[in-house]
Amino acid sequence: MSSGIDGGQLDLSGVRWLPGGARLAAVAQAELPQKDGLAAAFCSLAALRAAGLDVLDQDAVAAAAGTVRGPVVRPPGEAGRAGFRLPLPGVDDPAAAGTRVSGLASAVGSLSRGALTAVPVTGAWTTEALFDLLVGLWDVPRVAVIARIDGAELGAHDTPERALLDYLDTGVPPLWTSRWRPPGGHFVLLAGIRIGAEGTLVSVVDTYASLGDNGIHDQPVEWVTAALTGLGVLVVVDTEQAGVVREAAGVAGLSPSPWD
Repeated sequence: MSSGIDGGQLDLSGVRWLPGGARLAAVAQAELPQKDGLAAAFCSLAALRAAGLDVLDQDAVAAAAGTVRGPVVRPPGEAGRAGFRLPLPGVDDPAAAGTRVSGLASAVGSLSRGALTAVPVTGAWTTEALFDLLVGLWDVPRVAVIARIDGAELGAHDTPERALLDYLDTGVPPLWTSRWRPPGGHFVLLAGIRIGAEGTLVSVVDTYASLGDNGIHDQPVEWVTAALTGLGVLVVVDTEQAGVVREAAGVAGLSPSPWD
């Protein structure tokens, strides 16, 4: 697939961050880990802070988004993080817990006082659609792509770098699959890509330090696409850039419409 990116700006040996992606990743890493049940709030807090907004904590985002906490689920070996400042509601039924995407988008708008807009994007996800959407976002000054994914579809978070480089050269994904398979959806940030001769990797910024290298792991675009099936992303940009996101979604064959 062609990149549509100026070759002079692309380092094929490393990550090509989305606009503001390196700062977004650094802000997220400084906040690790997510509080129990607050993956969506964690990702949105990183997006808000990366845009220079002084938002107090994950609790503030969760409260604004209407998050309902459920039974605690963590990757193996993770101690987790509690210590909630606000009395967030909780339920015993995992199906009744979580964060609605519409609530998350509303929280981004309210906590940024309208400076940022979270554009929902969904549709029939294909590798080409995801790639084209991400490439279309290079036309904005900064962006945070918050993705709700099925974590069971991802590759192992500790896949060796040599296997990833082989994939870039051959297009054959590594054999290792994720050992952490959270029930329901999981929220992450998509912050960059690596393009090879035959394969493309998406740089995922996760919510736990143990998932990847201090929370960052590269995933074959095919697996990220599978993880998005039936779900979608929230693209957070400066409000005046929302139209660029909607156009990029349309060009990619996706729909800039609400989904939950």
